Amino acid sequence: MKHKLRLAAILAFVGLVSAFFVFRLTSGGIAQRIKIRASLLIDPINLSEVSSEDDDWQLILVNAQNPLPENFSVELAELSNGQKVDRRIYPQLQKMFDDARAEGIFPSVTSAFRTEEKQRSLLEEETEKRVNQGESYRAAREAAKKWVAEPGRSEHQTGLALDINSADEARSSSDSVHKWLIKNSYKYGFILRYPENKTDITGIANESWHFRYVGAAAAKEIHDRGLCLEEYIKIIRKQSARNSGSRR
Repeated sequence: MKHKLRLAAILAFVGLVSAFFVFRLTSGGIAQRIKIRASLLIDPINLSEVSSEDDDWQLILVNAQNPLPENFSVELAELSNGQKVDRRIYPQLQKMFDDARAEGIFPSVTSAFRTEEKQRSLLEEETEKRVNQGESYRAAREAAKKWVAEPGRSEHQTGLALDINSADEARSSSDSVHKWLIKNSYKYGFILRYPENKTDITGIANESWHFRYVGAAAAKEIHDRGLCLEEYIKIIRKQSARNSGSRR
């Protein structure tokens, strides 16, 4: 009898130890998911500061599953280096760059608005490069789409997306530019669009140079909560639907 009790105690102890290590290995991901869900329940997004997603040009979602509307058009402003952006984001972009330069950081927009033809050309170039490296066309195309979106499904066609690097590597490296922007861009309404830890959601490889204008209120929420744009829009859709249902 004593032998059986000792055996049971040993098995129980082993079970507790195993459970502890499983918890340690998995708690990081679980904690992150709980944090996101809890932030919505405890501290909902203030929808009064965010326009309706359907009507808000700042929150247009363009990705592999959400192509640009057929009749989409945008008024552009031309930057000093010839790149073009949605004219409505120009003041905040200029302010962000002015503040960065005041701190010894010298950013430059290296790619902004693209036509559909330009986007198609870039995708073909990336695909061809991979084919020349020995990949099959099918594999090359799929790999290329992780870096270059298909025509009609690229944020660059909205005029709201910018590739930002260093204007002068001797004065500030592109890495220092990206670090400054990741820390500060939300203050001006911009977000890092494709974070390294969100590739499974965005479908796009980490791009430390790619920033997107979403407006000040949305940018702060996305930055503070550690979200990507897809997650943020999903949250405000659910929250808006919940609010609409409660008013019926």
